[in-house]
Amino acid sequence: MKKIIGPAALAGSLALGGCASIISDSDYPVTFNASPEGVSYTVVNTKKDLVMAAGTTPDTVVLSADNGFFSRASYVVTFEKENYESVSMPLKAGMDGWYIGNVLLGGLIGILIVDPATGAMWSLDDRVDVGLTPVPVTPPVNQPVAPPVPGTELEPAVSNDFSVLDYDQVPQTYRADLIRIN
Repeated sequence: MKKIIGPAALAGSLALGGCASIISDSDYPVTFNASPEGVSYTVVNTKKDLVMAAGTTPDTVVLSADNGFFSRASYVVTFEKENYESVSMPLKAGMDGWYIGNVLLGGLIGILIVDPATGAMWSLDDRVDVGLTPVPVTPPVNQPVAPPVPGTELEPAVSNDFSVLDYDQVPQTYRADLIRIN
């Protein structure tokens, strides 16, 4: 009689409980890492349009894997840092492997009620890693090399322009600095 009660109690608890609810959880710690470090991040629940977490990498926050009965959580994580291009990436809950244990062990209540109600049928990745790309630096537009000399007919020199002048076209103020080469 005692040999039958133990296995019967175990079978009954598995049939009435959810496998994923017994083994796993519905809230998961998720670590955010970025290269370079010190990147600001924001986690938004896309189904509820709510900011769930914000901080600076590296950091770990606890996020729920469920979003209601039979509904998995769906987040968008945005990473931003000055002088770097921002990156947004999805973070979606997936099916917890222990939820399938209900099928194997015959837990109909676990499949239809317990695990969906507790959110234990879903799981989240434990880390999100991202690398940010520096914003390209644009070179300055051609700037005048020297200010115009008052009383001359010359335009200010521009770094990409080259002009050949006859000696008579050189202003008097610059002639003393000329060097004869022939």
